[in-house]
Amino acid sequence: MFICVCLKLCFVLLRFFRINDPYRLLAIFILLVLIGLGFFIDPVATTLSELQSIVLGEALNSNKSLYTEVHTTVPPLAAWFYSWAEWLFGRSLTARHMVAFLLIFLQGAYFTILLINNKAQSESTYLPAFLFGVVCFYSFDMLILSPELLASTLLLLALNNLFKEVEFRVQRDDTLLLLGLYLGLASLFVLSYSVFLPGTVIILAVFTRLSIRKTLLLIFGFSLPHLLLMVAFYFNGNFEFLWSNFYEGTTWFVANPVSLRAMLYLSAIPIGYFLFSLVMVNREARLTKYQSQLLQIMFFWLLIAITEIGIRGKMAPHRVITYAPSLAYFISHYILLVRRKWLAEILLWGFAGGIVTIAYLARYDMINKIDYSKMFFSNVSSAPSNKRILVLDNQWGYFENNKLATGFYDWSVSEPYFRDVDYFQNVVLIDKAFSQDLPEMIIDPHQVMPNVFKRIPGLANRYSKQETTYVIKPAN
Repeated sequence: MFICVCLKLCFVLLRFFRINDPYRLLAIFILLVLIGLGFFIDPVATTLSELQSIVLGEALNSNKSLYTEVHTTVPPLAAWFYSWAEWLFGRSLTARHMVAFLLIFLQGAYFTILLINNKAQSESTYLPAFLFGVVCFYSFDMLILSPELLASTLLLLALNNLFKEVEFRVQRDDTLLLLGLYLGLASLFVLSYSVFLPGTVIILAVFTRLSIRKTLLLIFGFSLPHLLLMVAFYFNGNFEFLWSNFYEGTTWFVANPVSLRAMLYLSAIPIGYFLFSLVMVNREARLTKYQSQLLQIMFFWLLIAITEIGIRGKMAPHRVITYAPSLAYFISHYILLVRRKWLAEILLWGFAGGIVTIAYLARYDMINKIDYSKMFFSNVSSAPSNKRILVLDNQWGYFENNKLATGFYDWSVSEPYFRDVDYFQNVVLIDKAFSQDLPEMIIDPHQVMPNVFKRIPGLANRYSKQETTYVIKPAN
């Protein structure tokens, strides 16, 4: 009897989501909570990106200015968001994961409402919201409160304005201005998201009558937040730090912490469903001209997202959240086209169940081809606890139980200051940083501090050396 009831519930899931009723979003929220419950009950260890965000937030909340006193290449909106998150949640990962979960749900709900309002599909259904959420649970690190998650929210707002511009009845200057503005703000969370600007220009050129005036309006909207940021730093006399750290300091074609092979194993089910959906939708769907245009736009949007990953590198599961809208759109389109209801239900459950199963198997290292090890930092057994330290290297494990002193956060940015102490400006910068926030311990595996001590003898008298570590002397 119980089995029969369960089977009946299984075969009404798709029918339930096909009803155009906003209260269906509540059911989706509950289902996503059940899917992600295991990640909250038994969370993984702190990832490297989470630890880095916590350390940066703590540094900014200790009355230090971004780029001038906290030396990093992290985009400004992402860095300031880290400081707000640290102020609100401290080092609590659970709170961060809950906010990330809420953002994923809101993105899925907004994307579905976007499709319904623009009549992008033949049915007004909340199925894309469910599929969007499921896709965003294909790996445990999707719950990281990452810059990509925040920026993807802005990209959805941009996508909505792109849809409006393509619809000839709604062509207004403020639509293009807002479209550019959302893309510009997204690039201040993740600079490589700038590739969505030329991608959007290409889409508009293909599907609309794009004039030079409209193109300039779009570019102005994109440039506006960057110009305001530059003006703010310029009038504070810190433009050079902004330019060298953020704009020039951002690295491209970075090595991937998760291999392409592992990503393909993780994404096997959504990729398979997407490819099959792409073929079937083109063959079977009876769409209006406008719906056909939106379908092509969603495909181009996915290509832009793939290009961004290829240019930026640093591939990890949470980095590909920009794929979720296109995948949810095409797969929902295909499932809605299936005429046999029982087959459509099986396809839906196969999609959701398969993704969740692989996600949990990978989380517990039960799939040998998926290696998450590079996403975590190496523990340092000799690390102190509850100290304000300076690490002149990329050994982030020291910060597991300690806080950053001085503001030399990113070694790739800080290294020239410590190696080129023949430049007076570098010595002044180091001396000022130490005088404002003296580290209790300095970890110096590259032995750069002896030359610094030669230039600042008073600083050398404050520390005693222990192999590659300098410990502050007790006050007399």
